Amino acid sequence: MSIDATKLVTAVSGLLNRDLINGQNKETKASVQMSNSLNLNSNVKLSQNTIALLHSTENDIDISKIEKIKQAITNGNLVINPNKIADEIIKQTLEEIES
Repeated sequence: MSIDATKLVTAVSGLLNRDLINGQNKETKASVQMSNSLNLNSNVKLSQNTIALLHSTENDIDISKIEKIKQAITNGNLVINPNKIADEIIKQTLEEIES
């Protein structure tokens, strides 16, 4: 049985390192080493919306819950309640329609 994701998941780990963003001010200096030994520096300023978005996605994944589910699958004792899944899908669909 397969369950398709009902929410869009976007991975930014390849683009941004949250630990660095959280620990810095809104300005970042980037340095690029060119093959001809030139250093190019750029100032990057993150908008308030970008910072808010990065902070809002910090707790998207509950790693401990994932590990519990993996263990339950491995042990063969994962209980799936299709009624609960259906109720949540209906709830999310209604919320999307209303917004």
